[in-house]
Amino acid sequence: MDAAAIVENIINGVVVGLIYAIVAVGFSLIFGVAKIMVFTHGEIYMLGAVGGFYLIRKLGFPYPLAIVTITMGGGILGMLLERFLRPLRGEDFPTLLATVALAMFIGNASIHIFGFSILSVGTQVQGKINILGTVLTFERLVIVLVSAAVVITLHFFIQRTKAGQAIRAVAQNRDAAQLQGVDVNRSTAMVFLIACAIAAAAGILIAPLYYVDVFLGTPALMRTIIIVIIGGLGSFPGAIAGGLLLGLIESFSYTLIGPLAHLVSFTIVIILLIVRPKGLLGRE
Repeated sequence: MDAAAIVENIINGVVVGLIYAIVAVGFSLIFGVAKIMVFTHGEIYMLGAVGGFYLIRKLGFPYPLAIVTITMGGGILGMLLERFLRPLRGEDFPTLLATVALAMFIGNASIHIFGFSILSVGTQVQGKINILGTVLTFERLVIVLVSAAVVITLHFFIQRTKAGQAIRAVAQNRDAAQLQGVDVNRSTAMVFLIACAIAAAAGILIAPLYYVDVFLGTPALMRTIIIVIIGGLGSFPGAIAGGLLLGLIESFSYTLIGPLAHLVSFTIVIILLIVRPKGLLGRE
């Protein structure tokens, strides 16, 4: 593999890895605060991608406006999801079943609404630059910049704002936070809003690079679970590191071994579960 191929794989890995990362951050954030694994997360990502296609190609939305609309729609779905799951709070198995059932409902409903068609959003940002002999399109650059901005903004929000401190307090000890006057329901709803908004945004951001369809949800969920296992379930930095690592692994693996690349990711997860069950940056 020559230098240009290495640079190209790194660029592709970082672009895709950042998308994986922001989806995983939301998934991990929900787990950290609500202590549930929300299996609808992949379907929210799918709705962002497919919804982006219809806004852009069918309704003529400009790409930036479509991103904002899809992000807001994802946030609304997140709040509805939290309200739907609220009566089950503290009941782990019923909550798990509810999210699985809801994911199946969204997937099947999407098939009936959008059909089986493979959809192409097409290029939305023109232009390219050359990096060490490798072409980086402005479209991929936009993904990198927007994803990085999402990560930085979310980190600042969680660490530096009063609402973010309330979320961290709920994640550390729900009962103690409530005794200190933190509105647990409000903090949990905010986390669902943020997590689902950025998952939907990730879907529309990546849509111009690949074909999209209603079956994107399950692969996205599987990758998200792999990432949080690698990085550490509930860890914000772990989700970022895991997303980037998985993106790079997939990029180089596809170049070297083609369709068998997925086996590499699962092999790494198995080894990591044996050697370090809590993940790279997870805490006991």
